[in-house]
Amino acid sequence: MTESLFDTNFTSENEPKLTTTSATGNSSATETQSQGESQGIASNNATGNNTSSTENTTINSAAATASTSDAHATSTNPDHTATDATSHNQEHHDNDDGYDHSTSLPSLDDNSNADALINYRVLVSAKEAGCLIGQNGKVIDSIREETNTKAGISRLIAGTHERILTVSGKLDDCAKALSYFAQALLGSSIETYNYFPLKQLSSTPCVEHETTILRLLIPNSQMGTLIGARGARIQQIQHNFAISMIASKSFLPGSNERLVELQGTVDDLYDALRIISRCLIEDFSSSVGTTTYYVPKSHQLTRKSTATISFPNDMVGALIGKNGSRIQGVRKVSGAMIGIGEAVEGSDERVFTITGTQQAVEKAKSLLYHNLEREEQRRAEATE
Repeated sequence: MTESLFDTNFTSENEPKLTTTSATGNSSATETQSQGESQGIASNNATGNNTSSTENTTINSAAATASTSDAHATSTNPDHTATDATSHNQEHHDNDDGYDHSTSLPSLDDNSNADALINYRVLVSAKEAGCLIGQNGKVIDSIREETNTKAGISRLIAGTHERILTVSGKLDDCAKALSYFAQALLGSSIETYNYFPLKQLSSTPCVEHETTILRLLIPNSQMGTLIGARGARIQQIQHNFAISMIASKSFLPGSNERLVELQGTVDDLYDALRIISRCLIEDFSSSVGTTTYYVPKSHQLTRKSTATISFPNDMVGALIGKNGSRIQGVRKVSGAMIGIGEAVEGSDERVFTITGTQQAVEKAKSLLYHNLEREEQRRAEATE
């Protein structure tokens, strides 16, 4: 047994100081906990289609004023930027979409769910994962030992910089474990990324050795219990615990999970996470069995490509459809952007330019050729 790696004594008003215990230092970290094992409270989503909405739900921590950020989380446009706004009521338009209308936060004095189990999924970069595991698994093993939680980090997929940290256990134990992981990140150099979902949503940079970021992956069906009626809960969490809390409007690609970015000091994050856990446990039943998990994929698969194909002029109208309905259907199903060139004098063909991921481009081409074949068949039958 070795000396504890962490000396932080969390001093929440409602919790006694943590008594530091020893941790193992030579057992190997389990890095292969599957995303599919995440069946706990914070990792169950309502089914939903991935959207291309470009808003973020956010509120500034100190003044509890609202701001909005762009979050392009579709597979064809992974970039994400965050900008400030001043309107308080621009932010939670989705409160009318079945969201929880609670205004008050759960009490830390309420121990009715003290023994309930929760599971968190946290997005980390490959470099951050190395810090959280530590040499020979020393860091993650120490956190498991001291907090009585289960924790694991997914394998690194070739071509991506993203990994998933999973932490499961009792509510306050998970809050403590996540805070220890946040403390481990303080010792690493601050990284910046220019693409969603690793790009920082907040416009406020972290202060070295003082503040850090945790990227929680939260089921969309449970977002309402965090936001509350007209944003009341998310405002209170930020105001009461002096943290920044920003939720991406769009789902992470291929999933119905949303990213919730927490930024603050380790102590403040701990207090906030205790409340967040209690909020999520309230809405557990609505999300059971409906989660589509976010799985990091190679960026080579999401790299944009462009293809051009030509169709006879007399077929273009049929491919576009009445009021553009047919071409819009191809765009929606494939996820690709399709541009139609102007008619060129002397040419009997029009050029269609298709842009998107390789998969989206191939899907769009297949649908266009299918529609062309159907139209040719219809015309042939009409002339018989």
